[in-house]
Amino acid sequence: MNIGLSIAVVAPICIYIMLGIIVRRLKWIGETGLNQTNKLIYSLFFPAVMFVNIYNSSLEESLNLELILFLLVMFTIVFILLMLIIPLFIKERPVQASVIQGIYRANSILYAIPIVSTIYGQENVGVAAVSVSLIVPFTNIFCVILLENKRGSKAKFGTVVLNILKNPIIIGAILGVLVKALDWTLPTVLENVVTDISKVVTPLALILLGAGLNINNIKKNKYYILLVCISKLIIVPLIFVFVGYWWGFRDIELVTIFALSSVPTAVSSYVMAKEMGADGPLAGEIVAFTSTLSIVTIFLWMLLFTGIGWI
Repeated sequence: MNIGLSIAVVAPICIYIMLGIIVRRLKWIGETGLNQTNKLIYSLFFPAVMFVNIYNSSLEESLNLELILFLLVMFTIVFILLMLIIPLFIKERPVQASVIQGIYRANSILYAIPIVSTIYGQENVGVAAVSVSLIVPFTNIFCVILLENKRGSKAKFGTVVLNILKNPIIIGAILGVLVKALDWTLPTVLENVVTDISKVVTPLALILLGAGLNINNIKKNKYYILLVCISKLIIVPLIFVFVGYWWGFRDIELVTIFALSSVPTAVSSYVMAKEMGADGPLAGEIVAFTSTLSIVTIFLWMLLFTGIGWI
């Protein structure tokens, strides 16, 4: 994977964020507009993304059960470790939520497939595509649990469970699983509408992220941002790939593991953090910094793994 491709993948993200900064400087949108649009994305667009990801998944094609099991186990272990370790160093619950989510959630849909297709060709991305379609909803559900658990003061277990079940993203996932399990096919018009809605999320969320960035907050949060960047872009992929190699995965399977673990923080984490009581500005800064730095880290990881013959 050359540096040019890394830049090509990340450049649109940076451009959208810059557009957001410009929009805010020109006062085309204020704090009220930002909050209302975030609410719309969270309540309507995110559920559509979850539904479409599950609805369009082709489980019959390229389903590698051992690889899926490995990824589910690894992401579960990482989530539990983060929930145990981060509170030892960070006391504010909203900050804990944004830091854990920043390390845990990955922008897999935007990054993982291009990484795999670059190495093995577009015709061989089936394994990665199915892995992404299953892992993304799984990690999203874990993040809803995280954010509900960290929302404000410690909530009762029953309240947390009820809020999780009422969460729009969970509802979108449940509907997707239901339609998939019953083998229903949506009418073409309805399918096109839901798909078009889901496509709005990434550019709109990034523009809002840019509009919400604050230089003073970045200075205040610099240590949290540094912690997330090191953990997300260096430690997590290192653990995933080495454990995957030890497990026995090679070639496209190992590349899929690398692609899902090395990519920057998911754009949607900013909107979710803002809407669910976490530290929204910090979440936005994490997305911006991990996305930009990933240009270098993904390139260097690829140099290392191809150099030692693992990929």
